[in-house]
Amino acid sequence: MTHRRLTRPSCTPCARYTLPLALAPLVACPLSCAPDLAVPAHLDELDEDEVTGTAGETDAAPELQIEPAAPPDAAPPVLRLRVRLPGASAASVDPARALIIHGKLGAAHIRQIEQGELSKALSERVVPSIAWLNDTPSGDLWLTVAPLAPLAPGETYAVASGSPSFSHHIQIAAEGSPPVLPRLWPPLDAGASLTFGVWCGDAPLPEMVAPAQLAPGGPAGELRRGAVDGIGAHCLRFEGAPAPTAPMPMPADDLRLVGPPVALEGEPESVSLDPRPFALESGPLPAVAVACALDEVPLGPGCAQVADDRILVRSAAAPLLWAVAGAGLDEVLALAPGEPFVLAPVPPLTPVELAVAIIDNAGRVERRTLSAMTRAPMPHVIINEVLANPVGAEPAQEWVELYNDGEVTADLTGYVLADVGGETELPSISLEAGAYALVVNEGYVSEDELDPPAPPETLLLRVPKLGSHGLSNSGEPLKLKDGGGAVVSRSPASPEPRAGMSLARVRPRAPDGSAGSFVTLWPTPGCVNIMNQEIP
Repeated sequence: MTHRRLTRPSCTPCARYTLPLALAPLVACPLSCAPDLAVPAHLDELDEDEVTGTAGETDAAPELQIEPAAPPDAAPPVLRLRVRLPGASAASVDPARALIIHGKLGAAHIRQIEQGELSKALSERVVPSIAWLNDTPSGDLWLTVAPLAPLAPGETYAVASGSPSFSHHIQIAAEGSPPVLPRLWPPLDAGASLTFGVWCGDAPLPEMVAPAQLAPGGPAGELRRGAVDGIGAHCLRFEGAPAPTAPMPMPADDLRLVGPPVALEGEPESVSLDPRPFALESGPLPAVAVACALDEVPLGPGCAQVADDRILVRSAAAPLLWAVAGAGLDEVLALAPGEPFVLAPVPPLTPVELAVAIIDNAGRVERRTLSAMTRAPMPHVIINEVLANPVGAEPAQEWVELYNDGEVTADLTGYVLADVGGETELPSISLEAGAYALVVNEGYVSEDELDPPAPPETLLLRVPKLGSHGLSNSGEPLKLKDGGGAVVSRSPASPEPRAGMSLARVRPRAPDGSAGSFVTLWPTPGCVNIMNQEIP
């Protein structure tokens, strides 16, 4: 972990906001903002230098504060650790030697940190972090250390420094901490903005406008609800002032800034913001409009195909954040270049109007409106799960699960399942809306006592052969074609499942062609794919 010495302007006093929700401290604050924290009782057995260390030539020991305010034996997973250094000067403190360590530290560990020579075992326990200095009007010097990922609940950590020498232990609360909103934007490894960021969770958040600042010394701005105004009620965004023309305090390739550790408090509940740092990792990537097919309409730089209860969208060949609202939708999606996505559900045979915002990696926003008439209800038969490498006999126990995700019955007459070796025609049979079917070999046995059986009511579509020579254990792409030869669903060749595991669509409307649409799971033939399985 590389740190650079930073000297920052004085910390502004802690503010109290009378909003629907109160904003937690956003920047490092003077000592008066929180009381001194005592060493937790369960750490009393450690030697004194294992807990508080020393402050070099000063008479007073460094004092620990946790931001947001919490006792050291029940700290939140997302935090900043602030240490007051009485009598120290900026010249005598090296932030590069301030570390967060997973687990307890003993005297030998502290000597390694003082000497700047960490063993391999101790180095592996170092948590990536950013450290910086703040001085206050009272003359106190504060060292702030911010981890760049949430800390593990129930675990012990230490903040320690070799210059000056000190250490403090903290315990992360095992439960009851605020949920962490993942950061959707800017994209990982492609951020081109320090003035715009979006964090999103699962639950709606109340309206809010509160001052915020990226640290250390980053742009000041505001936290607001929504990816943009009016879209993304489950999201918070940071909007900073335009980047200054003056040089940044660090080279662009070494600049990392963190947002506030806790965004808000109150009803429905407090939330923390993912501490992944902002960085200038890329230049602005323009979204060049893609060419739309005859059955598509332009939508900003992408294309939309309007169906019955869903709208299929293709994004442009650049990382983009899409925010869509209207017709009962309120979606915020971070997409890789060219990645497709599905907007659903929308009402069939109904005029709909959607407000759309497209945000590039530099934080530039393009607003659009999509007005369309949805089509009549139709079947949507998809490849939902594939067991190509069963524990039982091969190819007899292999299967491909189909699912009708539409609102009307599907007639499978003329449907074929194609792999790299050829096509297999399916029996002429009806698949009701919301029903599953297994395409299996003629020798398939429902209860072989080796692989999970399908429910007795599951429709079995027996074919002379499944795949040209069975399904490949190493993975191969499959296509489902309708009676007119159009491809209606696909499954990829990867990720490659091991024996006894299936390749499963994460949800029925997960689009073909999206990298995250399929995962490996325990097989669930004829049933809903269970995403929260524990896979050894």
